[in-house]
Amino acid sequence: MQFLKIKYGIQYHKNFIFAQIISLKRSLISFLVMFLLALTFGFGFYFFTTLPPPYNIVEENIVVTIPQSDAAEDVDNVRALILFHASDYFVYRGFPIGFQYEMLRELEKGIGRNVEIKVETDVRKILKALFENNYDLVVMDFSYSGLFLPLFASSIPHSYSHPVLVSGSRTDTLEAKTIWVSHDFSPILFFDDESLYSELSIQRNNELTTEELFEKTDAGEIPYLICDYNIAITLLPFYSNVRILEKAGPQFERRWVLNKKNTQLNDDINHWLLDFKKTQRYRWIVRKYFSRESSLITASFANKNQSGISQYDAIIKKYAQQYEFDWRFVASIICQETKFISGLTGKGGSYGLMQLMPATMDYYGVSFTDGDEANISAGIQHLSRINRSFDDIEDEDERLYFIAAAYNAGRGHLFDAQRLCAKYGEDFKKWSHVSKYLKLKSQQQYATDSVVYSGYFPGAHTVKYTQQVMERYAAYKAAYQ
Repeated sequence: MQFLKIKYGIQYHKNFIFAQIISLKRSLISFLVMFLLALTFGFGFYFFTTLPPPYNIVEENIVVTIPQSDAAEDVDNVRALILFHASDYFVYRGFPIGFQYEMLRELEKGIGRNVEIKVETDVRKILKALFENNYDLVVMDFSYSGLFLPLFASSIPHSYSHPVLVSGSRTDTLEAKTIWVSHDFSPILFFDDESLYSELSIQRNNELTTEELFEKTDAGEIPYLICDYNIAITLLPFYSNVRILEKAGPQFERRWVLNKKNTQLNDDINHWLLDFKKTQRYRWIVRKYFSRESSLITASFANKNQSGISQYDAIIKKYAQQYEFDWRFVASIICQETKFISGLTGKGGSYGLMQLMPATMDYYGVSFTDGDEANISAGIQHLSRINRSFDDIEDEDERLYFIAAAYNAGRGHLFDAQRLCAKYGEDFKKWSHVSKYLKLKSQQQYATDSVVYSGYFPGAHTVKYTQQVMERYAAYKAAYQ
């Protein structure tokens, strides 16, 4: 009996301990289930409340390393600010050309870095930009003996010029005591103390360009004008009553103003200039724009002789106004797509001046036989539809970059790039940020990311496309109303 008590007593304690273990396991399982449910709910709540579609991604506290080749390519874009100028940068038959424009394009090829060009018509804004250091290169002539230029770096001379006295009268003598200059040229900076004009009154016009003063000189409204020789020989073929009287000052060096912070870039630019100036290509560009025998000059490229961008201007204006677009932006898209050549068919089946895909044409109710106006109308409607997809981007100028890019790549790839941009903590409403991730979609790591819905895309082409559209648009805005 005692043995049985001991036996069953031991068994009782074993059962008791076993029951406690089972109870503890159940408690632990219940706790884990509740914890996982809470965790799931928490992440779900976070997922659906952090960002609105299409940017509904989970922010992660992770360190991201972007491949150096792509990061450097984006960071190392050369930002150039250039003055819209009668011989350096202007629009001819719908395309930007000019001495400085071609030099920048040659620089781009020479140093292997993309040059982004911003066009400005107001000299005062360029002067302001010099002190803000927002550009790597400023294209405008300055006096390099001035008080402010020691604050900046400069390139070696890319070319040379000198001031000239221009007259619309029949006399060869200086009878007037006032000489006019435009806001885009400062001959006083290039006079020496012994200049014949140093004691005369220089009347500076802050509103009119050199070309507009040429018109007044040609009409006899002003007697004398001093301007850059390069501009003078560009404009002379179009003004029968204007002629160059004489050299009005010493030769001066034309340089680019560089950002002092960019030591390596500035060295690269100067080394490239030193080599490029020895080439036949450089000599050809100089003759093309600065020779009196230039076929380009005699073929007429002065702004006053250009009635518009293309033969489709009236149609573009009609539908652009209807859908509240700047017609010059639409014209730049068309120029990029087809160079205003009617009836083209693309490799993917796109058709017409605005290269619409068959599905897009069906959506807007147009066909291959409907003509150029219908194609332009449908293309602008499509731009309007794209615009609505990015209406959360408040800055209108910034939004145009997204519209141009989406017109080329499709909205899905742009949304992917925006989601990637937001995921890695950058501003998904800034094109300079989003464009980097659009290019990165060509890499498997990014093309297969969980926030990417449209997959692989070679975005470098679209980034270049967008840059060219926006640069041309800026030139159109400076040249046409």
